[in-house]
Amino acid sequence: MSSREIHVLVIGGSWAGITAVNELINLSNGPYSGLRVTLVEQRTHYFHKTGVIRGLVDPKYADKMFISYKGLFRDSELSNPAHRFVCARLTHVYESSVEVEGGERIPYDYLIIATGTTPTSMPVTQSIDDVECRARYQRMRNAIESSRSILFVGGGAVGIGLCCEIAEMYPKKCLILAHSHEKLLSEDLSGNFAANTELLVKKMGIELILGETVLSNTAYNEEEWVVTPQTVLTKSGRRIPCDLVIWTTRARPYTDFMNSLPPTNERKPLVDVDSGCINVRPSLQLSDTRYPNIFAVGDVNSLPYAEKYATSAVLQAKHAVSNMRILMNESYDFRIKMSPTMAAEAAAKANMASYSSTRNTQMVVALGKNKEVSSTIFSKFSSWASGGSRGRNYMLDKAEKMLHA
Repeated sequence: MSSREIHVLVIGGSWAGITAVNELINLSNGPYSGLRVTLVEQRTHYFHKTGVIRGLVDPKYADKMFISYKGLFRDSELSNPAHRFVCARLTHVYESSVEVEGGERIPYDYLIIATGTTPTSMPVTQSIDDVECRARYQRMRNAIESSRSILFVGGGAVGIGLCCEIAEMYPKKCLILAHSHEKLLSEDLSGNFAANTELLVKKMGIELILGETVLSNTAYNEEEWVVTPQTVLTKSGRRIPCDLVIWTTRARPYTDFMNSLPPTNERKPLVDVDSGCINVRPSLQLSDTRYPNIFAVGDVNSLPYAEKYATSAVLQAKHAVSNMRILMNESYDFRIKMSPTMAAEAAAKANMASYSSTRNTQMVVALGKNKEVSSTIFSKFSSWASGGSRGRNYMLDKAEKMLHA
């Protein structure tokens, strides 16, 4: 327990970030009355990226995907007005402060980075203003509606889900799903799960091309959906005719802001060079022990692909706050009472808990509004028969509850 003033910054306002903020506000309303929580997010609103593929075929659903952040701090405004929301893009992370676009410096004792990833081929996910976001959404819907033959590149959950949503809405369109691996979804999922998914996708009339790497078409900007007759080539030389190509493979975390934070050892970078993800320890702290008060949760960290889902992001955020609480209880003050070196040495002795993987929990992939495939036998058959909850609303109800909307 601690009543001393502790500043916690959370960067990123999606599943992991909002969960962390809620957990921290609960602590501030209880035994940690000195907690000061700041959420930094470049969007003016929460955008429900989990349901982005449903919004592309259902405008009424899309209207519900924009949720204000105002409700997040509403209940705590009277008890702790020090909590705040900063609408700005993070540009630099330093040892005891961050800098946002415009030059404002915000100090912290603890930092949780939850900036996630952004699919570069989904223009709507890159908009930070809701007006621009809605306009891009409409342009993407228009492209889908006017096309006759669509090639989807990438057989992960997003590619499969979007393809199936369009197959339900436009059953007469020619839909092709190409994936560079021999089976759908992640290589670290079971073969039976992938095989069951493949069977259901084919039953919806979707052509699958597996084990083929699609080459980029430099004649078109892949970030803007252009409807025009074209022939796409694969690495093996196969030609695929279509009039719209939708890439769902290109999602990379934005971690340029980490360049201002020096690593202890240049041979052990804070950010993985290949993936762009922030390297973390099992405690979800940065891998560099020099920064025990910085955590990275959700898609932005270096955990395996099987952890890149909303449910896992929520669990990671709760775990990070729990470990942060251990440091608070031990009075490791990273900004006032100790030098960074002394604090790091003291924190290294703390008994931090390791994050438990969610690989053995239920994995669900939506196949439109009325079907989903699950990694558990019982839920698999029940969801096939009656339509699964994931496919119905893509957890929008849970997001509204999380944001106190």
